[in-house]
Amino acid sequence: MSHSNNGPMVERLRAFGLPLLAALLILAASLWAFGQIVDEQIIEGETGTDERLAEWLHGRATDPLTDVFRVITWTGNFVTLLAVTLVAMAILWYRRRRTDATFVALAFLGGQVLSNAMKLGFRRERPFFPDPLATERTFSFPSGHALVSLAVYGSIALVVARGISSPLRRAILLAGTALFVLAIGFSRLYLGVHFLSDVLAGFAAGTAWLALLYVALELRSRYISRYLASTND
Repeated sequence: MSHSNNGPMVERLRAFGLPLLAALLILAASLWAFGQIVDEQIIEGETGTDERLAEWLHGRATDPLTDVFRVITWTGNFVTLLAVTLVAMAILWYRRRRTDATFVALAFLGGQVLSNAMKLGFRRERPFFPDPLATERTFSFPSGHALVSLAVYGSIALVVARGISSPLRRAILLAGTALFVLAIGFSRLYLGVHFLSDVLAGFAAGTAWLALLYVALELRSRYISRYLASTND
């Protein structure tokens, strides 16, 4: 009895698409996480953990590690991400993968707009140290490096993963990209230009933006396919 009742539901899920369902769930979870961070850190002002971690990391900074993290943080700055986006777009456009090129372009552009808009909206000051390892002139929340790096490198990884048949290789690619983006986020903490909640909020917002883009482009693709099928009929 239960099997016959579950059958139509399973078929509907397959027709809807597990990747699309997963993207919607990730979108909802990311928005929830971002809201929690804003509520605790910005509205309620529970910044004790942020400040203690910032002081702890700053007090243990060493020259070799500082140089390493300066290089890592460079891979998440505006100029580098713009260059990576343009190169990826050019390659995808040349290969006639225009939807994928649009996906990567919107990941970068939307990420930059979201980052700048939220920084101006929340206007949170950055950590302060008398002897800073690095300085920034913009506001702190959320971390633009975390948000836009996740959006750009994540979008490229998803596009490349689609062309890989081996599940193991896809998993290695996505895991490697995740570790790389996490390293960029940690470099912002280590260099003392962001609080932990800034970086976590950046990751949450970047994930939400990437998931929203995927959903929008997938639904657009389905609409176009159905429209073309109806005109052919």
